[in-house]
Amino acid sequence: MEIITVESLAYQELIDRLNRIEQYVERTSHLIQNIDDELEMTTKDLIETLNVSESTLYRWRKKQLLRYRYTESGDVRYFYKSLLICARCNRLRISGMRNDELLDRLLRYKDK
Repeated sequence: MEIITVESLAYQELIDRLNRIEQYVERTSHLIQNIDDELEMTTKDLIETLNVSESTLYRWRKKQLLRYRYTESGDVRYFYKSLLICARCNRLRISGMRNDELLDRLLRYKDK
C-alpha cells in the first residue's frame, strides 16, 4: 500500500480528477438550473418524442426512475427536468436509441 504524500504523483492525479469532477458538476448544475421547473410532458408527448410505449412509461414510473404527477382528471404529467436528469445520468434506456439521441430529442421538445 502506497502512502500518499503532498508531493506524490498519485496525490496530484487524485486532485486533478476531483477538479474535473467538480467542473462537470458545476457545468451540469448550471444547465439544469436554466430549465423551467414548471415544464411538463404528457404521456402522448413522451410517446411521440421518444417513440416509447405506454408500458415503458409505466415501468419507468413503477421503478421510480423519474418524477411525475397525476392531474385531477387522472392523466399523468412527467416533469421535464426529471426526464433530462435521468437521460444525462443514463438511467433511461430505450432499445435502439443512443443516449445522445435521447437527449437531443428531449432538447428539441423543449425548443418547441
